[in-house]
Amino acid sequence: MFLSLNEIIAIMIEFVIEKSFNMPEDVVWRIARDVNSIPNYWRGVRELKIKEVDKNVYEGKIRFAFPSSGKVRIIVNDDERTLTFEYVDGPIRGYNKVKISKGKISSEWRVTMSGLLKLTESWNRGHFMEGTEHALERILNAALNLSP
Repeated sequence: MFLSLNEIIAIMIEFVIEKSFNMPEDVVWRIARDVNSIPNYWRGVRELKIKEVDKNVYEGKIRFAFPSSGKVRIIVNDDERTLTFEYVDGPIRGYNKVKISKGKISSEWRVTMSGLLKLTESWNRGHFMEGTEHALERILNAALNLSP
C-alpha cells in the first residue's frame, strides 16, 4: 500500500531518549550547554558556524554528517537547563530539546525531513534515536571526567 501525499507530508520523527546519571547536574549542564563543542557529542553535526545574536541565542549554518546543510537556531536556557536546536531551514525542520533535570538528561525530537529524505524517514528515525543515545552517553562520559 502506498501513502498519499498528505500522509507523507504529515510524517514526523518524534521520540524522547532519557539517561539517568549520578553526579552533580551542574557538571552535566556545563558540558551540554557548550555550543562550541556540539559536534564533539552530536556526531550528526559535522560543523557549526554560528554566532550569538542575543544572550544565549545562536544562529547560523549547520552542516550535517550526511551531505547536506541548513540553518539552525540554538537556545541555551540556564534557568531551565535546556539546550534547544531549532532547525529552521534545510533538509530537517523542527527541534531537538536537550534537558537536564532530576538526575536525568533527555533529548526530545520533533522534526520532519524534506525532499527525498522524507521517503526514508522511518529508517532515519531509528538512526536519529541511536545517534541521540550515543550523544547523551558522550555528554555524560565527558561530565564524569570533570566530576570531582
